[in-house]
Amino acid sequence: MFVRTISHNIIKFFFVSFGIILLSAFIGLFLGGTHVSFKQYISNVVNIIISLAKPAELTISNLPDRTYPMFPAFWDAYFYSIIIFISALFVSVIMGLLFAYCTYLLPSKVSKIMMRCFSLIESVPDLFVLIVIQYSLIAFYKRTGIMIFPVIGLNDHVYAAPIIVLSILPSILLFRIFFLLIQEEKDKMYVDLVRSKGLSKHYIFFIHILRNVPFSLVNHFKSVILFMLSSLIVFERLFNIYGITHFMLVFTDMYVISFSLIMFYLPVFILLTLFSLLTERNTGERVVV
Repeated sequence: MFVRTISHNIIKFFFVSFGIILLSAFIGLFLGGTHVSFKQYISNVVNIIISLAKPAELTISNLPDRTYPMFPAFWDAYFYSIIIFISALFVSVIMGLLFAYCTYLLPSKVSKIMMRCFSLIESVPDLFVLIVIQYSLIAFYKRTGIMIFPVIGLNDHVYAAPIIVLSILPSILLFRIFFLLIQEEKDKMYVDLVRSKGLSKHYIFFIHILRNVPFSLVNHFKSVILFMLSSLIVFERLFNIYGITHFMLVFTDMYVISFSLIMFYLPVFILLTLFSLLTERNTGERVVV
């Protein structure tokens, strides 16, 4: 069963990668001016595939007469973004689950008020939240002289501040998802049965409810990741971080964009595949990622 799931996901990875190539080829039609031609589009697709077949020979250029090897410059920007993204995702999951657990222990009226408050915060645009956080840190530093986080600059590799800031909105989103899934499980008959035996809320949550949440969570997990990806693009530009999105905006060649997007999708694909395999192992249900 696991072999079937893995093979299915690998096939899907190649289809998504080919879709990225098609998208990059379309973007390539507008890089040197507007020249929309089906023949040129096919030529772009072929050129990207040929370039990706020889990744060691990929080059980048920021001036017409200056060309450099793409590696190792790419890896520095790539791993910086990946570490921030994956770390922020894990922090979001942990915080979302922690908030959901604490809310689960509260009385029903209080939990409803908390849900409304978090829904209100979630409705605020992520760009606005990032700007408020940025200027709040600057204002706090000017008033107190205390720097909460190291300054984020173009050539600095600062991790704590980007990870915490990027995880704020996804934590709220995951909290709402976790809490709604917990509420669904809490109303099922098996929970009433174990509750009638006098078991504590803590035991019921960790032993019975939590084990049934991941299967439903995987259906929402992709939307959380897409939300974080869109936030990462704005985040890197706003905080002047030299990550993968900055790299693609500086070096706009078709094969650079295509290779960057495929490489960024790779760890996301691995995470979703591992998550689906763990869910399948624990619940016996096949999950499509």
